[in-house]
Amino acid sequence: MDQKTKIFLTLAVIFAGLGVLLILSFQNLGKFRLIFCDVGQGDGMLLVSSSGKQIVVDGGPGTKIADCLSQNMPFWDRTVELVVATHAQKDHMEGLLEVLARYKVEMVAETKVNNGSELYRAWEKAVENEKTKVYVAKAGDKLSIDAKQGQTLSIDILWPEAGKLAVWQSSPPSDLNESAIVLRVNYGQLCAYLTGDIPKETLQGLIDRQCQVLKISHHGSKTGTNEEIINEVRPRLVIIQVGKNSYGHPTKEVIDLLTSNTVKILRNDTNGIIEVTSDGKSFQSGSEK
Repeated sequence: MDQKTKIFLTLAVIFAGLGVLLILSFQNLGKFRLIFCDVGQGDGMLLVSSSGKQIVVDGGPGTKIADCLSQNMPFWDRTVELVVATHAQKDHMEGLLEVLARYKVEMVAETKVNNGSELYRAWEKAVENEKTKVYVAKAGDKLSIDAKQGQTLSIDILWPEAGKLAVWQSSPPSDLNESAIVLRVNYGQLCAYLTGDIPKETLQGLIDRQCQVLKISHHGSKTGTNEEIINEVRPRLVIIQVGKNSYGHPTKEVIDLLTSNTVKILRNDTNGIIEVTSDGKSFQSGSEK
C-alpha cells in the first residue's frame, strides 16, 4: 500500500466517524436528554436541552464523569452552561473538579454548605479560577432553559429552604446529605425528580406532583426511599446511581419496594450509562448494557 492510499484511507475513516457523530446528533436534535452517567459509587448526570445546552448535576468520585461527557457531547462543544453541586461530599463533588478543568463552565449552582474539607477547599479554588457565575440554590427558585426556543426545559429547586440554608452555611448539619439540593426537571409533559442523597423524611414533604422518572435518593439506601414516596411520585421508571460498594447499596428493602410496585428499575452498576430521551410528550429509556 503506497503512502497516498494510506492517507486516503485514514481520511476516509476520520470522515466516516464524523458522519456517525453528526447523524447521532441530528437524531436527538429538538429532544431533551437526561443521561445518568456510570461514575461508580456516586451520582453524576448530564442534561441536554433541545437546543444542545448542557447541565451537569454532580460528578461522582474520580474522573469518570468527564468520560461520560465526552461520549455524550459533540467533541467541538467545550462549554457547559450549568454545573450543579448538590452537596459537598466526594461521591457527588469530586468529579466536578475535572469538569471545571476540561470545560468552560458558565454558571455553578451550589449551597455553600460544607464541613471545611480539603475537597471543598479545592472546589472553591477551582470555581474561583474558572471565574464563573455562582448561584446559591434555594427552594422556590426556577431555572428556565431554551425559554424562547420551542419546548422550555425548566428546573424547580425544591430544597434546601432559605432559612435552613442560612443556618447551615455557618453551622453545617452533621450529615451533609440533609443539605443536598433536590431538583424537579420539567420538559413538556415529562418530569423527573433528582434527589441527591436527601433523607426520605425530607423528600416525602417535597413531592407535590407525580413524575414519570425518579432518581432514587442516596444510591438505593434505605434512608432515602419509602413506600409513601413511591406512592406519591408514582414513577414509571426509577434510576439508581450506584457502583461497587461495601454499604449494601441498593438495599434489598428498597429493591423489594420498587419491585412490589412494578416500577421499571435501571441502575448504573448493571446497566452502565442510562439515558432518558423525550420530545415533551412521551419518553424512552435505554442503557449501554
